[in-house]
Amino acid sequence: MARSGAAAIRAALSCIDPAELIALTRDLVRIPSVFRPGDATATEADVARYIERWLGKQGFGVEVHEVAPGRPNVIAWVGDKDGGRSLLLEGHTDVVTEGDPREWTHAPFGAELVDGRIYGRGAADMKGGLAAAMIAAAAIKRSGVRLHGRLVVGALVDEEGDMLGVHHLCTTPIGRELSAAIICEPEANEICLEQRGVVWARVAVRGRMAHGAMPEAGVNPISAVGALLAEIPALTKRLRRLCARSRYLSPPTVTPTVLQAPGQGIGQSNVIPSSARLTLDVRLTPGPDGDAVAREIDAACQRAMARCPGATIEWAPINGFRLATRVERSEPLVRAVASAVRQVAGRPPRFGGVPGSTDGTVLRTALGIPIVTLGPGHRLIPHQVDEHVEVSELTEAAMIYVASALKFLEQ
Repeated sequence: MARSGAAAIRAALSCIDPAELIALTRDLVRIPSVFRPGDATATEADVARYIERWLGKQGFGVEVHEVAPGRPNVIAWVGDKDGGRSLLLEGHTDVVTEGDPREWTHAPFGAELVDGRIYGRGAADMKGGLAAAMIAAAAIKRSGVRLHGRLVVGALVDEEGDMLGVHHLCTTPIGRELSAAIICEPEANEICLEQRGVVWARVAVRGRMAHGAMPEAGVNPISAVGALLAEIPALTKRLRRLCARSRYLSPPTVTPTVLQAPGQGIGQSNVIPSSARLTLDVRLTPGPDGDAVAREIDAACQRAMARCPGATIEWAPINGFRLATRVERSEPLVRAVASAVRQVAGRPPRFGGVPGSTDGTVLRTALGIPIVTLGPGHRLIPHQVDEHVEVSELTEAAMIYVASALKFLEQ
């Protein structure tokens, strides 16, 4: 159907059924998809199969890419790039652990609908956003509106871990042809232009084993860990000088998250261990490249070693560097999303930043494409008990995705 502009958007919006969106979100939440290493049944496979069937029934082209055993990406599309643009609506299918179910008021995978909210692990992070993307794409397809380009829905694995899913997508033909992406993470439908970067620095400290009663005979790696921890405030200040000041993001931080001594084997009260391990969670705002960040961490390790003669401190980034990202308001994608918010939500767009890191950081750095993060759910609710998403935000997100896609792909 050759419609364009406002008429095309109205036609597609009329094909959104809020009841269908609620039902789809609840169905996705009811399928546990916590990845548990060592348990072959605890993967994203079941929810991926559901998504594949649902999208197939809507008439989308669908591909399933086995990224790792039992961990498939599901990629669907409508339209053809054919010289035009290609827009991705991206969500992930894995969720974090539910923890102790007894701490929940509502069953973690019950998807209960109470007072306008859907409760359950992943309701906000991010099966609600993924469902809104699926419904938005289906509404566009059902409307018969002709796209000037291709709309892709990506349901990817492993965002909460090593981001294997998005890394794989970036190597595929349909991934390499992407022009832009909307990351459907929970941001209360705020238009997030920046994301904090992250480096997980895995630190290995070596000392020399000795009897606890004769510490002079050994080199205590725990003391070297302490020296490195004492360097964190100075390291943080140096990183803040390197990074640009952001109006949307908190300044860079360096946070120790994992500490183990001995680094392997069994600890004993009267034994100075030969090794220790430490992980630093380094969060960044836009500015420096990976080499600049690495030099600052190297320098902190060198200073710590100088205070502990005989100890060696080495580090490596877990899964590489995920640097902070930023897109400008002048980007066509940003203009399309902002215009969509005004049109379908009836309010001025709210701009902000993502306090963590998402699959979008990989898309931005690996493919060089602009990304916007916008989705239903409060940004503070993920990973907590009684996680939930507001139905009103779900519906608004689906409408924003419809209008954004049509505006971006007609340009």
